[in-house]
Amino acid sequence: MPERINAHCHLLNYDFIPDAFFKKRAPIREWMLRFRPTWWIARLLTYIQPGRKYDKIHEVLALLNKNIESVAEELIGEMDDSGIELATPLMMDISQVSAEQKPEIPYEEQVRLVSDVALKYPGRLMPFVMFDPRRKSALENIVKKSLSEMGFLGVKIYPMLGYDVDPDSHDNSQEANLELGRFYEYCESNKVPVTAHCTKDGAYSNDLLGNKELGNRFCSPAAWEKVLRLYPSLRLNLAHFGGDQDLMNVYEDWSWTRQIIGLMKKYENVYADVSYNDKALKDETSQGYFEILNMLMDDEVVRERVLFGTDWMMIRHTWTEQEYVDAFIGSFKEDALFKDIAFYNPMSFLFPEGKAPERIRRFYEANGKELPAWLSGS
Repeated sequence: MPERINAHCHLLNYDFIPDAFFKKRAPIREWMLRFRPTWWIARLLTYIQPGRKYDKIHEVLALLNKNIESVAEELIGEMDDSGIELATPLMMDISQVSAEQKPEIPYEEQVRLVSDVALKYPGRLMPFVMFDPRRKSALENIVKKSLSEMGFLGVKIYPMLGYDVDPDSHDNSQEANLELGRFYEYCESNKVPVTAHCTKDGAYSNDLLGNKELGNRFCSPAAWEKVLRLYPSLRLNLAHFGGDQDLMNVYEDWSWTRQIIGLMKKYENVYADVSYNDKALKDETSQGYFEILNMLMDDEVVRERVLFGTDWMMIRHTWTEQEYVDAFIGSFKEDALFKDIAFYNPMSFLFPEGKAPERIRRFYEANGKELPAWLSGS
């Protein structure tokens, strides 16, 4: 039986992200990142200040210039090194929020490419397609097709890109609200796992760059309260557990981690992953981080709902998969706690029937592949 599942990672490159979108959000201009001498400077700085991990910057710059098949190969290599058997790459649909420039590869083609990549690694990469309610017929043309015909396991939603998750919101168009309602109903009735960005940091749409408070309201745990009242059985992962800063201030009312735990206690299918919680890896904060996380997992409900995730390749500029795994191994007061968050809880969230859904099995069979025995129910 496998030991570890990464419930939150990404497969991205420069062709998947519009240049204009990247330039507005990166402290270093995109043309500099593509400029090969920048890589050499990053490598040189590694030798000057080795503790600053400039070597990782060089490596992630090289990764972003590769095609998506090569990026997936790099991820599989790091999974092998760190004992991760299965990862669920979460797609990003930036097309609706970057008016100046679209991705070099259209989103529909990105979906096909990621489907092809996942087919090369049956049972190792099971991607989540991204849903944006502002995209016309997103549920019918993107989500349902990806789940039923292309081997996608679940759905990613990223409200900070400019829409409220409430299907009755005055901040959304009527069409977007209707699409949201249909989406939740479909995912709830078909037990489709949904991962939602839920931290105050991340990517904002162009119109929210100057109004991050509104973006935070769109993706806050409070925004999901009404959704869950309407769709109480929705399988929902509130990614990043509200953010590591909020986790370490969980006693405060403003803490999103505290609010997520409240939702966990009210709704049986609410989970949270610990991806990009890099306070777990920093020398000056790791002890405090794990003291809080261990305390939280004294609660039986929380213990069963926390998921392991890394946010690779978003964290790759500083941490490898092996380093992220190593930070969590041995940091719990019981060894079984890591097995819970890294295997049993992800299995519960991703596979409510204890095995891969029938639609995944049909996809592999149609393409001459087989699921591993541990995912097929054998």
